[in-house]
Amino acid sequence: MRKLCHCGQMMSLDFRVLIFEGVIEIDRVPVFECKLCDHYEVLPAVKPDLIELLAELKASQEQGLVLFNEVNELVDVMFAIYRTWDQTGSPTFEGLLEQKCKERINLLLDVYGCAKEMDDSGWMEEISKRLAQLSVYVNHNQYLGQINN
Repeated sequence: MRKLCHCGQMMSLDFRVLIFEGVIEIDRVPVFECKLCDHYEVLPAVKPDLIELLAELKASQEQGLVLFNEVNELVDVMFAIYRTWDQTGSPTFEGLLEQKCKERINLLLDVYGCAKEMDDSGWMEEISKRLAQLSVYVNHNQYLGQINN
């Protein structure tokens, strides 16, 4: 995944630790990073969820370490690919991400079915939230693919 930086250099995907109010570390936050000017920005696809998490952490006054990939399904898929992806091979990171997101959606739909059979509304709500995080990304990419065709 790449994006053009304001300095003209290509930014690449990386994962960073963000320190929130000096007491909470949020690790594995996906960012676009520019090696030339050291500018970085959180991926737009996960920024709303990160802002929501920050608000929750501020309200709870927690301290410590939070792994962002444990609270965001899209980041979990991205991080797993990032750790093992061979940049010289194919498919592209974006293609692999879309494939893995669809696989995870299918898995979560199966798990949702189990939760429904067990009549576990809390579990169903958690799975729905995770499905939404993935669906927004997949649907956005499909929409962009239709525009570009």
